[in-house]
Amino acid sequence: MDFEVQNIKYSYADVQALDNVSFGAMRGEIIGLVGANGAGKSTLIKNIYRFLTPDHGKILLDGKDIFSFSQWDYPVSYIPDTPVFYEELSLLEHLQFTKALYPRNDISVKEMIEVFDLHKHQNKIPSALSKGTRQKLMIAMALLRDYELLIADEPFSGLDPTQIAALKSLLIEQKKKQKIVILSSHLLDVVENICDKFVIIKSGKCLAHGSKQSLLKDVGLSDDGTMEDAYLRLVKQDDTSS
Repeated sequence: MDFEVQNIKYSYADVQALDNVSFGAMRGEIIGLVGANGAGKSTLIKNIYRFLTPDHGKILLDGKDIFSFSQWDYPVSYIPDTPVFYEELSLLEHLQFTKALYPRNDISVKEMIEVFDLHKHQNKIPSALSKGTRQKLMIAMALLRDYELLIADEPFSGLDPTQIAALKSLLIEQKKKQKIVILSSHLLDVVENICDKFVIIKSGKCLAHGSKQSLLKDVGLSDDGTMEDAYLRLVKQDDTSS
């Protein structure tokens, strides 16, 4: 595996947020991270992005412990669920600043402005932007970085159908470039056709991981079932066995 989460545990005081979570991914794969609110998805993402340090276990990228990378060499980009900006910079200045930090990325500022239809907002500061436009800016900034692993936490929030389609195309392009994408989303109908594998999280535990077809088979559903069908069946089975 090019990316591995190995037996990760993490607690907030006496609350176990992650309990022995393990899964892996290869380059050129999009991994769907699925679970209800409070399941542990955001905590897992924060451990991968090094906002948090696991209590137990390892996270490896190309066989290297992620905490052995320096701050400037860590090849991971992150689209958070809550955008964070420099309030004194305009939208265009945010993009130009990010591009200046990561000039090797072949995605251009112009391309991001066109893809997300940001032309009329270029000179606005973040507080003057709508929630959806701030989300688009956050996504554009993440895509302008140099990375091997892209983490997207609920990236479709606030986007209209056209912009969702554009973002899906961009994520598929990252796959073609042999990047690894971890995509956390409640919108299973939106992500099930672009994800190669899924990781199902419930109460801090990994209920299952694998392709859509393998998960459907594991829970006794036919190949024409949906990821929502598989997810609901897995949760029901876990509730019954608990």
